[in-house]
Parts: sequence; C-alpha cells; structure tokens
Amino acid sequence: MWNASASKKYCWLTSFLVLGAPYLISAPAVGGSYRDSAHGNSVYGVNRSAIEQNFLNFAIGNCEHCHDTHASLEGVEPAPSGGPSPHTLFADSFNTSRTQNLYSETDNFCFYCHTGSGPNVINQNYSTTFGGGDAGFAPQSIMAAFNQASYHNLFDIYTFLSSSITYKTWFAERENPCSGCHNPHLAKRNWDSGQPGFPLLSTLSLPGTSTPLWGENETMIAAYPSGYEAPYVDVSAGTTREPAGFGNEDGANTPNYVGFCTTCHDPANTIWSTTLNRNLKKINWGETGLNQDKHGALTRNGTDIFREPYAGAAVSKSKNNFVLSCLDCHEPHGSENIMLLRRRINGENLEGTVVTTDGMSYACKRCHADDLAAAAGTGEADRWEYVHHGVPDAPYNKMSCLNCHGGAGGTPIPCGNCHGHGMTDSWVPVQQTGRITF
Repeated sequence: MWNASASKKYCWLTSFLVLGAPYLISAPAVGGSYRDSAHGNSVYGVNRSAIEQNFLNFAIGNCEHCHDTHASLEGVEPAPSGGPSPHTLFADSFNTSRTQNLYSETDNFCFYCHTGSGPNVINQNYSTTFGGGDAGFAPQSIMAAFNQASYHNLFDIYTFLSSSITYKTWFAERENPCSGCHNPHLAKRNWDSGQPGFPLLSTLSLPGTSTPLWGENETMIAAYPSGYEAPYVDVSAGTTREPAGFGNEDGANTPNYVGFCTTCHDPANTIWSTTLNRNLKKINWGETGLNQDKHGALTRNGTDIFREPYAGAAVSKSKNNFVLSCLDCHEPHGSENIMLLRRRINGENLEGTVVTTDGMSYACKRCHADDLAAAAGTGEADRWEYVHHGVPDAPYNKMSCLNCHGGAGGTPIPCGNCHGHGMTDSWVPVQQTGRITF
C-alpha cells in the first residue's frame, strides 16, 4: 500500500541527495568555471547568510545566495521580498529610472553585496589595489566608488548596450549594466596577492561575449611589445611597478586594458553621457585615422620633459613613444576627480582634487615635469613655461602671446584647454569665446 508520509520523506531525501548535498557540504572547490570564480569560491564566494538568516545552512558559493530557485524557504519568501525577479534573482537587476548617481542598494542588484552595508564586500579602487595607495585611502565598496564626482554612468551603459546593433541581443539576456564588463559566473578575485597567477586573475569579460575572461592572456606587452612602460607603485622607492608591485616594466603582468576599453570607447561608437549632457569623446589609440592620441600609438615628436620611469626608458630603451594603459590614469568605476582620474598616478598621490580642467596639472605632473621639477624657467610648481617655451625645440616662441594667453587662456593656461583625448599638436590656436580651440 502506498504510504503518503513515507513517499514525502523519500521525495525529500531524493531532492536532498540530488540537489542539496553538494551545496550544504562546504567542500573545497573543484575544477569548473563557476567554482573558480570570485562568487563561486567555497571560501570567500557569495554568502547571503550575512543579510538573511534563512541561508545559514547554504554553503558559501551556493547559487541560491543570488538566485531564488523556489518561491520560499520554509514557507517564507527570503528578504528582500517582492519577487520573483528576472533570472530568478532575489531582487530586480537594475533600476532604469535611476539615470544618475547617487545610487542606493536597490538600484543595482550587485550593490546588495558590493556596498557599504549588508555583507559589505570590500573592493577598493585601482589606485589603492594596484597603484600603491594606502588601505582605506579610497572608497571601500563598488557602490561608494560609483557615488563620486565622476563615474561610469550605469544608465548610460544600459542604454548604449541595449540599443547597440552589436550588443543589444547579447545584453538582453543580462540586463544589468555591470554585466557589460563582468561575467558574474566567471569573474575572479584579482586583488588577493596570495592567489597563484596574481595579478592576472581577470574580473573582465569583453562586451558582447560570455567567455573567456579578458586579460589573463591579453597583456600590454603582447599588444604593444615596444611601447608600454608600467608606472611606479612607489616613486620614492623607484623600483616596483604596477600592478601592485608585481608588474613587469614592459607590461607582461598588466592586462591589455586599452583593448578592453576601446571595445566601446572607439572612433566609431557614439556614447551619450547623461551626466555631462553631451556625447563622450571618441578615442583613437591607434597609429592611423582621425583624432589620434599622443598617449596612444601616435608617435611623439619634439622634446618631452618626462619624469621617471619614462625619462630613463626613453634613453635606455630608445622608446619613441609610450602607449599608456587606460588604467594608468583612470579609475574604472568612479573617482573624486573629474574624468575618472585616479587619486594616485605613477607611484605618488595627487597633490589635490581635480575638480576642473584648471587642476589637470596635478595629474599631468605625475609623469611630465613642470617648471619646478625641470629646475628651469620660473621654477614654480604647476607652471609649464619651460616645456612650451624654453626647451631647444620648444613648440612656441615668445611672440604673439595673446594668441594663446589672451582672455580666459590666462597665464598659465589650464592643461585641459589644449590637451586631452583626440587632440593632436597639428593646430593653430585661436581665441574664441574665452577658450583655445583647434
């Protein structure tokens, strides 16, 4: 005779053995993409028990920490309630009505953990993690990084990817702007120096693809074998290089962030910025085409008064150009400075916060020598008379000064008036509406 009670117990036991046992037993991670990822790792992976007591019996890294595969646990819907949400996530993926920061946890599913409360996953910025900054020097979470003066606007990322002919079909299956750069099932924890392969443990997946990770094999030395020079981690020591002192000076341990970032930020794509209320500048890091960049593959000319390590490398390695990695100067998520400029560049903290282009000198002088560092001209800090007028092949003689220095040009001229992505030196300055244009 069929026993309903026994049958229920058998079904429960079968479900436990088939579905539950692998998750409830916190065993060492075995080979597999998810188990190798930051979220799937059995030691430091996702752990929702920090915000919801119903998950205390689930092993770290269990899929259930992000996905509510059932409507309830023991008859109660886990917090935050209100589901179900797409992809069986325990909350909505992204709040499309949030067009600018400040962001809260409920605006982005990732912020439930990568935030200043709840599980409080610590993620410091690039300047600290890989640039030698002191711990606590930067925001302590991803959400905090996005809630700064300049940031990658999540709504703009969502809009661009969901409307792009190239990416919209791919992105429709994901819907979260973070997934434009990160595959949550593959991304690794690359800031732990105790892991083999550091720092080439990638958090990135190229937009439009699901696999493989980007940056573990794609390095700056592979892309620019004779053009990259890794910046210092600590300029006072003058030996170790980025990232995090594990870097090779020619970029063997630096992911090819140029190849990654220019997947979107290239000469072809038009990307609207809600924050700036204009289209972003198109980036050409190559050797040909319009609006090339001296920080890219465009060959430099004339005398450049560099600081180390670039001054020495220009002589000892006869480098005719230095192709910078995007993250040599910029933060990927956000910054207290304009244009996502890092707080620390080339082994030294910026002297102040860059809130307008007038303060760009704080960033430029980390690699280029101002009059004080060059011990020439007026010898004043944050002045650039020598490099523009005093070197043997100076680009400008001291005649017709008002062509550049009149009106809002001032003395000295703010670096951002003349220098920036897409600007070359093949221009004649003209005074127009108080700014130098070309």
